[in-house]
Amino acid sequence: MSLGRRAAVAAAIAAIYAVPYAGYALYPLLLAATVVHELAHGVAALVTGGEVGAIALAPDGGAATVHAGGAIAVIAAAGPLAPAVIGAALLAVAGRPRARRGALLGLAAAIALGAALWLRGGFALACGLGAAGGFAALGLAGDRVARLATVVVGLGVGLAWLARREELFALTAATPHGRIPTDVQTLAAAAGGPPSTWAWVVIAASLALVAGGLALGAARPRPDDPRPRSRVSGGGPTGA
Repeated sequence: MSLGRRAAVAAAIAAIYAVPYAGYALYPLLLAATVVHELAHGVAALVTGGEVGAIALAPDGGAATVHAGGAIAVIAAAGPLAPAVIGAALLAVAGRPRARRGALLGLAAAIALGAALWLRGGFALACGLGAAGGFAALGLAGDRVARLATVVVGLGVGLAWLARREELFALTAATPHGRIPTDVQTLAAAAGGPPSTWAWVVIAASLALVAGGLALGAARPRPDDPRPRSRVSGGGPTGA
Protein backbone atom coordinates (compact mmCIF):
# COMPACT_ATOMS: atom_id res chain seq x y z
CA MET A 1 0.00 0.00 0.00
CA SER A 2 1.39 3.39 -1.00
CA LEU A 3 2.09 6.13 1.52
CA GLY A 4 -0.76 8.18 0.07
CA ARG A 5 -3.29 5.40 0.62
CA ARG A 6 -1.98 4.78 4.12
CA ALA A 7 -2.31 8.48 4.88
CA ALA A 8 -5.90 8.42 3.61
CA VAL A 9 -6.76 5.52 5.91
CA ALA A 10 -5.08 7.36 8.79
CA ALA A 11 -7.11 10.50 8.08
CA ALA A 12 -10.35 8.49 8.00
CA ILE A 13 -9.62 6.76 11.30
CA ALA A 14 -8.55 10.04 12.93
CA ALA A 15 -11.77 11.66 11.75
CA ILE A 16 -13.86 8.85 13.22
CA TYR A 17 -12.08 9.14 16.56
CA ALA A 18 -12.37 12.94 16.54
CA VAL A 19 -16.17 12.96 16.27
CA PRO A 20 -17.79 12.52 19.70
CA TYR A 21 -19.05 8.94 20.19
CA ALA A 22 -18.20 8.02 16.58
CA GLY A 23 -15.03 6.41 17.88
CA TYR A 24 -17.13 3.59 19.28
CA ALA A 25 -17.46 2.39 15.70
CA LEU A 26 -13.89 1.22 16.34
CA TYR A 27 -14.73 -0.07 19.81
CA PRO A 28 -12.67 -3.30 19.61
CA LEU A 29 -9.60 -1.29 18.65
CA LEU A 30 -10.26 1.16 21.48
CA LEU A 31 -10.35 -1.72 23.95
CA ALA A 32 -7.20 -3.27 22.45
CA ALA A 33 -5.42 0.07 22.82
CA THR A 34 -6.61 0.29 26.43
CA VAL A 35 -5.24 -3.17 27.15
CA VAL A 36 -1.88 -2.20 25.62
CA HIS A 37 -1.90 1.06 27.60
CA GLU A 38 -2.47 -0.62 30.95
CA LEU A 39 -0.10 -3.52 30.33
CA ALA A 40 2.59 -0.96 29.50
CA HIS A 41 2.09 0.58 32.95
CA GLY A 42 2.63 -2.86 34.46
CA VAL A 43 5.73 -3.64 32.41
CA ALA A 44 7.24 -0.22 33.19
CA ALA A 45 6.60 -0.76 36.89
CA LEU A 46 8.37 -4.13 36.84
CA VAL A 47 11.30 -2.89 34.76
CA THR A 48 11.90 0.05 37.11
CA GLY A 49 11.79 -2.07 40.25
CA GLY A 50 8.14 -1.77 41.24
CA GLU A 51 5.37 -4.27 41.80
CA VAL A 52 2.10 -4.75 39.96
CA GLY A 53 -1.12 -5.65 41.72
CA ALA A 54 -3.99 -5.87 39.26
CA ILE A 55 -5.43 -4.18 36.19
CA ALA A 56 -9.14 -3.37 35.92
CA LEU A 57 -11.03 -2.32 32.78
CA ALA A 58 -14.55 -0.94 32.38
CA PRO A 59 -16.79 -1.12 29.28
CA ASP A 60 -16.59 2.67 28.83
CA GLY A 61 -12.83 2.41 28.33
CA GLY A 62 -11.87 3.50 31.80
CA ALA A 63 -9.02 1.49 33.29
CA ALA A 64 -6.54 1.49 36.14
CA THR A 65 -3.35 -0.37 37.02
CA VAL A 66 -2.55 -0.86 40.69
CA HIS A 67 1.20 -0.75 41.27
CA ALA A 68 3.71 0.22 43.94
CA GLY A 69 7.27 1.49 43.73
CA GLY A 70 9.26 1.95 40.56
CA ALA A 71 9.98 5.12 38.60
CA ILE A 72 6.67 6.96 38.67
CA ALA A 73 7.44 9.24 35.71
CA VAL A 74 8.42 6.29 33.51
CA ILE A 75 5.38 4.29 34.56
CA ALA A 76 3.04 7.21 33.90
CA ALA A 77 4.52 7.93 30.47
CA ALA A 78 4.60 4.30 29.34
CA GLY A 79 0.83 3.93 29.23
CA PRO A 80 -0.07 6.83 26.91
CA LEU A 81 2.86 6.16 24.58
CA ALA A 82 2.58 2.36 24.29
CA PRO A 83 -0.37 2.23 21.84
CA ALA A 84 1.47 4.56 19.46
CA VAL A 85 4.64 2.45 19.74
CA ILE A 86 2.72 -0.74 18.99
CA GLY A 87 0.72 0.93 16.23
CA ALA A 88 3.88 2.28 14.59
CA ALA A 89 5.55 -1.13 14.76
CA LEU A 90 2.56 -2.80 13.07
CA LEU A 91 2.48 -0.14 10.36
CA ALA A 92 6.18 -0.62 9.72
CA VAL A 93 5.90 -4.39 9.17
CA ALA A 94 2.46 -4.55 7.52
CA GLY A 95 3.92 -5.16 4.06
CA ARG A 96 6.58 -7.64 5.17
CA PRO A 97 4.93 -11.06 5.68
CA ARG A 98 7.56 -12.69 7.90
CA ALA A 99 8.14 -9.64 10.08
CA ARG A 100 4.41 -8.99 10.31
CA ARG A 101 3.65 -12.55 11.36
CA GLY A 102 6.37 -12.52 13.99
CA ALA A 103 5.34 -9.14 15.37
CA LEU A 104 1.66 -10.04 15.60
CA LEU A 105 2.21 -13.47 17.14
CA GLY A 106 4.75 -12.06 19.59
CA LEU A 107 2.36 -9.27 20.56
CA ALA A 108 -0.46 -11.79 21.01
CA ALA A 109 1.69 -13.94 23.30
CA ALA A 110 2.78 -10.93 25.37
CA ILE A 111 -0.78 -9.70 25.82
CA ALA A 112 -2.02 -13.18 26.74
CA LEU A 113 0.72 -13.47 29.37
CA GLY A 114 -0.03 -10.01 30.74
CA ALA A 115 -3.74 -10.82 30.85
CA ALA A 116 -3.11 -14.01 32.79
CA LEU A 117 -0.84 -12.25 35.27
CA TRP A 118 -2.60 -8.95 35.90
CA LEU A 119 -6.06 -8.54 34.38
CA ARG A 120 -8.82 -9.08 36.90
CA GLY A 121 -12.55 -9.39 36.33
CA GLY A 122 -14.51 -11.04 33.55
CA PHE A 123 -14.65 -8.01 31.27
CA ALA A 124 -10.95 -7.22 31.63
CA LEU A 125 -9.95 -10.82 30.94
CA ALA A 126 -12.27 -10.97 27.94
CA CYS A 127 -10.67 -7.81 26.54
CA GLY A 128 -7.14 -9.05 27.10
CA LEU A 129 -7.67 -12.52 25.72
CA GLY A 130 -9.80 -11.14 22.89
CA ALA A 131 -7.03 -8.72 21.90
CA ALA A 132 -4.46 -11.53 22.06
CA GLY A 133 -6.67 -13.79 19.94
CA GLY A 134 -7.31 -11.04 17.42
CA PHE A 135 -3.63 -10.27 16.95
CA ALA A 136 -2.83 -13.98 16.65
CA ALA A 137 -5.55 -14.51 14.05
CA LEU A 138 -4.27 -11.56 12.05
CA GLY A 139 -0.74 -12.96 12.24
CA LEU A 140 -1.95 -16.24 10.75
CA ALA A 141 -4.18 -14.69 8.08
CA GLY A 142 -3.35 -14.72 4.39
CA ASP A 143 -1.08 -11.99 3.07
CA ARG A 144 -3.69 -10.11 1.06
CA VAL A 145 -6.06 -9.75 4.02
CA ALA A 146 -3.39 -9.31 6.67
CA ARG A 147 -1.56 -6.54 4.84
CA LEU A 148 -4.50 -4.12 4.80
CA ALA A 149 -5.93 -5.26 8.13
CA THR A 150 -2.59 -4.71 9.89
CA VAL A 151 -2.51 -1.12 8.61
CA VAL A 152 -6.05 -0.52 9.89
CA VAL A 153 -5.32 -2.14 13.26
CA GLY A 154 -2.02 -0.30 13.62
CA LEU A 155 -3.70 3.03 12.96
CA GLY A 156 -6.70 2.18 15.12
CA VAL A 157 -4.47 1.34 18.08
CA GLY A 158 -1.93 4.09 17.48
CA LEU A 159 -4.55 6.85 17.17
CA ALA A 160 -6.97 5.60 19.82
CA TRP A 161 -5.94 8.43 22.16
CA LEU A 162 -7.95 10.78 19.92
CA ALA A 163 -11.19 9.23 21.19
CA ARG A 164 -10.34 10.30 24.77
CA ARG A 165 -8.09 13.24 24.00
CA GLU A 166 -9.80 15.47 26.57
CA GLU A 167 -8.37 13.29 29.32
CA LEU A 168 -4.86 14.39 28.37
CA PHE A 169 -5.72 17.86 29.68
CA ALA A 170 -8.00 16.80 32.55
CA LEU A 171 -7.16 16.61 36.23
CA THR A 172 -8.75 13.21 36.79
CA ALA A 173 -10.15 10.31 34.80
CA ALA A 174 -12.99 7.90 35.52
CA THR A 175 -11.77 4.36 36.26
CA PRO A 176 -13.19 1.20 37.86
CA HIS A 177 -11.61 2.49 41.10
CA GLY A 178 -13.30 5.88 40.88
CA ARG A 179 -11.77 9.11 39.63
CA ILE A 180 -7.99 9.24 39.88
CA PRO A 181 -5.30 11.63 38.55
CA THR A 182 -4.63 11.21 34.85
CA ASP A 183 -1.33 9.84 33.61
CA VAL A 184 -0.30 13.31 32.47
CA GLN A 185 -1.01 14.77 35.91
CA THR A 186 1.03 11.97 37.50
CA LEU A 187 3.84 12.48 35.01
CA ALA A 188 3.97 16.23 35.66
CA ALA A 189 3.99 15.70 39.42
CA ALA A 190 6.86 13.23 39.18
CA ALA A 191 8.98 14.88 36.48
CA GLY A 192 8.09 18.53 37.00
CA GLY A 193 6.65 21.03 34.56
CA PRO A 194 3.11 22.03 33.58
CA PRO A 195 0.74 19.13 32.85
CA SER A 196 -0.38 20.82 29.62
CA THR A 197 3.21 20.73 28.35
CA TRP A 198 3.44 17.00 29.00
CA ALA A 199 0.08 16.50 27.30
CA TRP A 200 1.43 18.13 24.15
CA VAL A 201 4.63 16.09 24.41
CA VAL A 202 2.55 12.88 24.49
CA ILE A 203 0.48 14.06 21.51
CA ALA A 204 3.55 15.05 19.48
CA ALA A 205 5.37 11.83 20.27
CA SER A 206 2.33 9.71 19.41
CA LEU A 207 1.83 11.47 16.08
CA ALA A 208 5.54 11.23 15.25
CA LEU A 209 5.57 7.52 16.00
CA VAL A 210 2.53 6.81 13.83
CA ALA A 211 3.88 8.98 11.00
CA GLY A 212 7.21 7.17 11.20
CA GLY A 213 5.47 3.80 11.07
CA LEU A 214 3.49 4.89 8.02
CA ALA A 215 6.63 6.03 6.23
CA LEU A 216 8.63 2.90 7.09
CA GLY A 217 5.80 0.63 6.03
CA ALA A 218 5.39 2.38 2.69
CA ALA A 219 9.10 2.12 1.85
CA ARG A 220 10.04 -0.68 -0.51
CA PRO A 221 11.87 -3.45 1.38
CA ARG A 222 15.40 -4.08 0.17
CA PRO A 223 16.14 -7.52 -1.20
CA ASP A 224 18.30 -9.73 0.99
CA ASP A 225 21.03 -9.78 -1.66
CA PRO A 226 20.91 -7.03 -4.33
CA ARG A 227 23.49 -8.78 -6.51
CA PRO A 228 22.23 -10.77 -9.53
CA ARG A 229 21.70 -14.40 -8.72
CA SER A 230 24.05 -16.81 -10.48
CA ARG A 231 22.45 -19.34 -12.74
CA VAL A 232 23.48 -22.87 -13.71
CA SER A 233 22.66 -23.92 -17.23
CA GLY A 234 21.81 -27.50 -17.76
CA GLY A 235 24.11 -29.64 -19.84
CA GLY A 236 24.67 -33.21 -20.81
CA PRO A 237 27.78 -35.30 -20.61
CA THR A 238 29.43 -33.05 -23.21
CA GLY A 239 28.95 -29.93 -21.06
CA ALA A 240 27.25 -28.09 -23.90
